[in-house]
Amino acid sequence: MGQKTGKFFIVALVFCCIILSVTGCGEAEKEYNKAVELMENGKYEDCLKHFADAIKKNSEKAEYYIAYGTALNRTGRYKEAAGEFGKAYQDTDNQISRQNNKRLYLGQAVAYYGMGESKKALEACDKALSYGKDQDVDIKIQSIKASAKLLMGDISGAEGIYNDIIKEDSSQDGIYLARGRLYQMQGEDDKALEDYSNAIKASEKCYDAYFAIYEIYTRLGDNSKAEDILKKLSGLEMETAEELMQLGRMYYYKGDYKNAKSNFDKSVKGGCNEALYYTGMVYMAEKDYNTAISRFKEYTGTGSTEKAPEAYNQIAGCYIELEDFESASAYIDKGMEFGVTNAGMVLGRNRVVLYERTGKYKKAKKAAVLYLEKYPGDKEMEKELEFIKTRIKTMQLAKNDTKGEKQ
Repeated sequence: MGQKTGKFFIVALVFCCIILSVTGCGEAEKEYNKAVELMENGKYEDCLKHFADAIKKNSEKAEYYIAYGTALNRTGRYKEAAGEFGKAYQDTDNQISRQNNKRLYLGQAVAYYGMGESKKALEACDKALSYGKDQDVDIKIQSIKASAKLLMGDISGAEGIYNDIIKEDSSQDGIYLARGRLYQMQGEDDKALEDYSNAIKASEKCYDAYFAIYEIYTRLGDNSKAEDILKKLSGLEMETAEELMQLGRMYYYKGDYKNAKSNFDKSVKGGCNEALYYTGMVYMAEKDYNTAISRFKEYTGTGSTEKAPEAYNQIAGCYIELEDFESASAYIDKGMEFGVTNAGMVLGRNRVVLYERTGKYKKAKKAAVLYLEKYPGDKEMEKELEFIKTRIKTMQLAKNDTKGEKQ
């Protein structure tokens, strides 16, 4: 009798463990799904807790670590992200583990790039590419490789990668856009215009390509062609909140701030938080810096991170105009916490400008040197650094002369 009772107890215990395990997995999946929903809506800060809770409840799912790492990347927490991706590695050879390993190394590449560690980013890209062929994912990986090469000052290497992608798939509007920007940086406007035009052919609603073309023609003084590209843009059907934001951008470029604000307001009401950022840009153009700061802060307060570094940069710019240099410095710091981003270069330049504006030339020199370590090959900053060195030398000579006179 005692033996039967013992067996029953063991069976019951095992059954309870199975029930608890299944319950735990179910709760983990609920947390994970909630996190994914928030992440898809651009609420990256809000989703982090749910990913962490999902992992606490079930630490065996590689997908959880990969998604968590992706969200951390989007919030600029690159070091944490690299660690989470590392936990997702699976030392097995099957289709699912290969797909997961490919994605985790892609995530690590993004994290290393964000930290400015270009060589590690390239190594992670190569590891990701070694896990079989997946065209869509491979294009993302190759794009990171190109960005890392640009960061290292390897312009021809980045161009070669873009060329290879386009040769294999000419429908990639984003790659045309990226290569166009590369050409534009090199002062090759004709090549840039051709790539931006090809981006529009690949995707009629590649809005950034329209604005890039407009900027080039405006800079070249060809106002007729600049107006034509905006006219072409205005002819597109625009009804969604995101599309109304693009329409607002068009009016902003034309200097029609009233219609720009109207469309941005409609876009915000439709749920497009990014329109708040552009509303701030309008007020900034009108030199209403306090209202602009308010709109940029409202945007960052939504939890959206897509343009957060740019928003912090613009806030800093507003404070510089208001001569509140302490606040400007604080917001440059906030923006630079996001690591290497499209706004990172501008933030780095503004850090140098801020020190120059406040007469702190030694700090300006240090900031310029650090900037060039992160972004080698920036000719404008190289010139600025030489100016700063000359300024420091001149000030030192003047100081020495003053001492001599006193003696």
